[in-house]
Amino acid sequence: MLPAPARALTLTAVNDTLLPLSDSTMPERLGGELYVPYSVFSSLGVSSSSEDNVLNLSAGGETLSFSTTEGYVYDQNLNSYSTPAYDMNGTVYVPVKLCCGKFGLSYSTLSAYGETVLRITDGSASSDSSFASDQGSAIESAINAYKGITPSPPPSENVQPPTQPVEPPIPPVEEQPDKKPTHVYLTFYGAPTTSTTPAILDALQSAGRLATFFLPTDTSTWPDDVIRRIVAEGHTPALLLSATDQTSAEDMLAALTAANDRLNFLTGACARIVSNDTGCSKLTQAQRDALTGAGYRMWDATLNCADDTQSAARAYATTAQQFAATTATVVLKLHHSRNTAQTVQSLSGYMSRQGIPSSRITFSTTPINSASDTR
Repeated sequence: MLPAPARALTLTAVNDTLLPLSDSTMPERLGGELYVPYSVFSSLGVSSSSEDNVLNLSAGGETLSFSTTEGYVYDQNLNSYSTPAYDMNGTVYVPVKLCCGKFGLSYSTLSAYGETVLRITDGSASSDSSFASDQGSAIESAINAYKGITPSPPPSENVQPPTQPVEPPIPPVEEQPDKKPTHVYLTFYGAPTTSTTPAILDALQSAGRLATFFLPTDTSTWPDDVIRRIVAEGHTPALLLSATDQTSAEDMLAALTAANDRLNFLTGACARIVSNDTGCSKLTQAQRDALTGAGYRMWDATLNCADDTQSAARAYATTAQQFAATTATVVLKLHHSRNTAQTVQSLSGYMSRQGIPSSRITFSTTPINSASDTR
């Protein structure tokens, strides 16, 4: 059975060329994997043939054979794989990750004008940042044309356009920094969403990284299926208080208990890691004593990625710049914005290149918080 596609991507690029934007070229996300029409790989030196309903892709002595009718895929050595091809929109879609890995290609996703571009390259292309800069107008025009958005007419010669603030340049990323964090805890603050969080989870899964998700105690904001996926994929569910020094300890604990009841109902898990949206140092000693006495451990982020207020490229660059200025353990605060998945992907690549380890928070980990309360 064909899984329902999640249309989170809109454009495909091969090296430095944007492909025409249509239903037969747009990438799809199926079963958590990225797919594109097999013809996308043709311009990258991958040949194709079809016989008895089996699609064969070949390059560099490697071959992948896909049967869309029987749902199998195997290589020239008869090794089988778990990501089959699918018939969609009158063409055969093949898994990007498998094909790139098999044929020595690479891929990335770029955020642009509220949408995302899937870019597949063979090593001869420009950098992602250069591509985004050079193709910005073409990407915007393609998106507007597909959505039926008519560009605003140029201003009259007699009317001066409003002055736009000049955005500061994105800082360069140092690939050989003198410093780097000894460890990074990836944390996500706020309510997940069905429109952005699945892509974030995909990015974490692709990078092989685990994180901690601080969920608001107001469970009415929780998308149940996303919460289940967070826990099922091994991430730590945590709880986010919205307390002041005037909030009674009883009210705090009641909110945490109610949220844990919902979490346990959905996933069978119980959260014992907590944070406060204004910082644990804003809680009184009596409030902190009540939390630790009830079996909770308090954490705060030490670095805000600001992926919710700036582009993915800028969030990545500024965070990498701050990574290069410390040797401490970093608790990195991320969000659930439309730019977060790309930010996570870029940061994960940087951390891999620099050998910076990351992990989720566990109950046995010594807490880091603004109150210096390590209980």
